Amino acid sequence: MQGLLRVGGFVRIVFALGLLLVSSAAFAQDAPPAVLVVTASDAATSGAAVRIDGEPSGNVPVRKTLTAGRHLLQVGKRGFATFSKWVDLVGGQVLTVPVALQSQATKTGSLLITADVTGMPVYIDGQRRGGTPLVVDGLTAGDHEVEIRSPGEGYQPFLRVVTIKANERAMVDATIRVAPELGSLRVIANVPGAVISLDGVDIGVAPAAKGALTPGEHSVMARATGYEAVEQPVTVIAGRERVVSIRFTTASTDIARILVRASVPEATVTIDGEDYGNPPITIEPAEFGTHSIVVRAPGFREVRRTCSVGPSRNCDVYAELNALGVPVRIEANVSGAQLFIDGEARGPVPWEGDLPAGTHQLAVRAEGYGNHVEQIRLQKSPRIRLIQVILGAAAVSMDPAKRDKEAERNDPLRNTVTHAGAPVPVGVATLDFSTGWPWLASLGMRTGLTKFLDVGLYVGTFGRLTDFAVSTKAGWRVSRNFSLGGDLQIGGGVGPAQREEPSGLRHPTNNFFISLDAIFSLHFPPRGAFSLWIAGDFNSDRWDFEGRNSRAFETSSRQNVVRARLGGSLEIVVTRKWNVWIEVEGIVAGERRRILGDVFGGGHPDSLVYGQFGATFKFGGAKAGS
Repeated sequence: MQGLLRVGGFVRIVFALGLLLVSSAAFAQDAPPAVLVVTASDAATSGAAVRIDGEPSGNVPVRKTLTAGRHLLQVGKRGFATFSKWVDLVGGQVLTVPVALQSQATKTGSLLITADVTGMPVYIDGQRRGGTPLVVDGLTAGDHEVEIRSPGEGYQPFLRVVTIKANERAMVDATIRVAPELGSLRVIANVPGAVISLDGVDIGVAPAAKGALTPGEHSVMARATGYEAVEQPVTVIAGRERVVSIRFTTASTDIARILVRASVPEATVTIDGEDYGNPPITIEPAEFGTHSIVVRAPGFREVRRTCSVGPSRNCDVYAELNALGVPVRIEANVSGAQLFIDGEARGPVPWEGDLPAGTHQLAVRAEGYGNHVEQIRLQKSPRIRLIQVILGAAAVSMDPAKRDKEAERNDPLRNTVTHAGAPVPVGVATLDFSTGWPWLASLGMRTGLTKFLDVGLYVGTFGRLTDFAVSTKAGWRVSRNFSLGGDLQIGGGVGPAQREEPSGLRHPTNNFFISLDAIFSLHFPPRGAFSLWIAGDFNSDRWDFEGRNSRAFETSSRQNVVRARLGGSLEIVVTRKWNVWIEVEGIVAGERRRILGDVFGGGHPDSLVYGQFGATFKFGGAKAGS
């Protein structure tokens, strides 16, 4: 009876546990989902790959909605130790996990192996790595055994222990002696990875070499997947190396093969987790089935491929490695917005990818919203550059005339003026042509570097003197109608030399100058601008005569002058690409410059009042609304 009671009690306990498990499962299914947010605690962790419960889940930073319960979080990046952590999530919870990966960089070096015979098989620590000459990268620091195996009689075996130091390249130069009464053979082929045999015995993969051969006739055969075998006779000469070139022409698919090529010769190829060295790599015959291929090179984005080998089906992979650029993520406040980089469609936003370093035009467009266009400057960095775009609702359709007028007011090319305090906009360049007094002809060019800085070149002449200058203007567009800036010019000039009679002495003409202008401008977009400036000049002139050259040469040939200058200009926008302008300025303090006097004869001194009339041609820049 007691035994029956014990059995009954045990059954009740099992039944109660079953009810508890069923209720727990029902509760877990009904529980609301939780959110896991993985962030980077440092720049190195940004962009690392995230796995949750063993499944790829994006890159840091990432936000993932998961069922309530226990999950395994893993964050990994090449060169760093993998971060692993179990997280217990409660329904409705938002859990943020900051991650900082620890560097696990292996100290490696490289090794260069050369020999007096090419194509000799090289083994490092017992593993074949190719034929001489050979460069092997990624060897761990420490001692490694280098062996060049002799293919037969007549060669001296080579075995040496080489010490590899981190970030350095060691070198081995092997001498393989060939008996003078014997010859050698080297075979090349037009198909990479072709298998070469001599007198029915395989001697390696093309280019393949064989030494210690008896002089006379031999038979060479080459086999390559996808081609019929090629056989041809060759005559070996004592004491010499014979080079044979074999060309495949007839297609065949009898032997299964894996061929991996790459656009970067220094890349490394890994097949099914095993390192095979630099491309091209040929495996023949290859095992039937699916193979995983990874091609890597420093400074390039790795290429991963899978391919299948089977009857009448080979694996031929060409890896086009793209240089790593700047990692960029672009987000927008509108779902379904489209991204354009430099006018090229890149797909929907959010968008992640690499862009080359430099300046790009970024545009985001969405139906029902105004277009967003901006210039971005990218500098090389492992950290992801995040760009967030806010699109506003599209403006209510307006009268075409008003819309054209608004576009005209906002057109950067139309609103560009060259004499104002504001610099020339980025992406816009200008050419100034002018005539006046004292510069009878002048030409200037400017282009914008940043929002606050431009740079220019200038040349002007009145026959006696031709000046050349470089200019940089820093300025600020305080508002739509006012700007201020400073323009620094440095330059010099030359002119025709004069000869003194009767001595025949030569008197050169030249000058050097520095000018600094403070500019204040009123803008009337899109019609033009009015500007005033005050400036300081230093001029050092070499001019050995004046008047009609009837007077004696000056005792002191160089004149150094410091002067203050006050001026103004009116610049009118005629069309989107053309402006006309006039400027007048006068000397308010300082001496007259002898070199500017008596330009046309008559003994007139430097006028101290100057003026120019000219036109400006503008080009570059994007049209408003485009």
